[in-house]
Parts: sequence; C-alpha cells; structure tokens
Amino acid sequence: MSLSDEEKQRLASLGRQLEEEDPRLAKSLSGNGIRFFGFTIGPGVLVALAGALLLFVGIAGNSLLLAMLGIIALCAGLMVSAADWFRTHRRHRH
Repeated sequence: MSLSDEEKQRLASLGRQLEEEDPRLAKSLSGNGIRFFGFTIGPGVLVALAGALLLFVGIAGNSLLLAMLGIIALCAGLMVSAADWFRTHRRHRH
C-alpha cells in the first residue's frame, strides 16, 4: 500500500522539523550506517565483515559451502561499499 500525496507531504514536513530541532538525532536515524568511535560504518562494510567471518568459519570448519557463501558476501559487501564511496566522493564535472 503506497502513501498518498498528503501523507508524503506530512512525512517530509516531520523530517524537516526533526532536522531543525535535533540535527544529531536526525543524522543518527538517517540509516546511513552505524556510528563507531566517530566513524560511520556503512552497510557494505558490515556485509563484508560478516562475509569475512563466514569465510573464516567455513575454512576452519572445513566447509566448502560456508566458505563460498563467505566469499560471495565479502565481495558483495565490498562492491556496495565501493559504490557508496564513489557516490559520496565523486567530483561533479561540468
């Protein structure tokens, strides 16, 4: 079920109001990752870390399936993380 235009406008208004009243809370709720010692860890990095852990567990447990799933998750997380990095650091050419 999609939102009506009026509901979308209300949500946008609430978002702007939250950003004005408490910018730190608005930033933490934006869904851009997890804050850790002042650094933001994005979802791609979290998936890559989970993949590396899965790869390690697969190798340690001599499980080819877990190791393969770990490699897939690690590569997917790195690709998402790289795409996010390029999106935020790309220079606009005119």
